[in-house]
Amino acid sequence: MSEFAGLLSERVALEHWQGDPEGGAWVAAGEAWAGLVPHDPGLPLTGEGRASRPRYRLTLRSGAGVTLASRFVWRKRVLAVLRLEPDPRAPDRQTIIVEDRG
Repeated sequence: MSEFAGLLSERVALEHWQGDPEGGAWVAAGEAWAGLVPHDPGLPLTGEGRASRPRYRLTLRSGAGVTLASRFVWRKRVLAVLRLEPDPRAPDRQTIIVEDRG
């Protein structure tokens, strides 16, 4: 358990979208400690540059209520949730693939 706690070194704010696609707002849902590392599973290249924005693997304790209609704010950067990766071997944590949207 202490190894997992040591991984959670970044402070992130969680926000949820409330409304419909034509109108709504991001609503604050609290803050949490998270682990954040680059995620690069061999993305396809377009010419000399990457085809997508930087992606990260974000890990935090379970129970935060993260969905695909959530986003994180980290160091004034917006991280959009792309995929939730549950792991039945580690029910105490959530792994989320996020993309830096600026």
